[in-house]
Amino acid sequence: MVRSQSEKVNTFSKAERLCSSTLIDRLFSEGNRQISVFPIRLVWLLADDVEGIQVLISAPKRNFHHAVDRNRIKRQIREFYRTSSAPLKEAVASKGQGLALAFLFNDTRLWDTPKLWARLGSAMEKLVEAVSEQ
Repeated sequence: MVRSQSEKVNTFSKAERLCSSTLIDRLFSEGNRQISVFPIRLVWLLADDVEGIQVLISAPKRNFHHAVDRNRIKRQIREFYRTSSAPLKEAVASKGQGLALAFLFNDTRLWDTPKLWARLGSAMEKLVEAVSEQ
């Protein structure tokens, strides 16, 4: 099935993934860390050299020794971002800058998807407000 450009609303493409090690270093050295809703902490940086939104998702090996658990957490966060990023994309587009964003999972146990999504939703709302204010 071929989709038109207007139907590609809920996507998470390669261009949206944060891969640049220099940008990751900059994100963690200069980025804003004020948004935290347990078990998620958001680190974000508005920058002119970033195109659109680039996202990094992290689950600590220290707390989750099995890769299947870390992958589950990252899959839950990616799916939330994919389906709920439209307001954030609009806020960033209105600024005329790019956004580097890291989702950091901080708990030692796995979460059910609906409960995690509720927390991610409140964190995303705070991020949209913070980006709009800057």
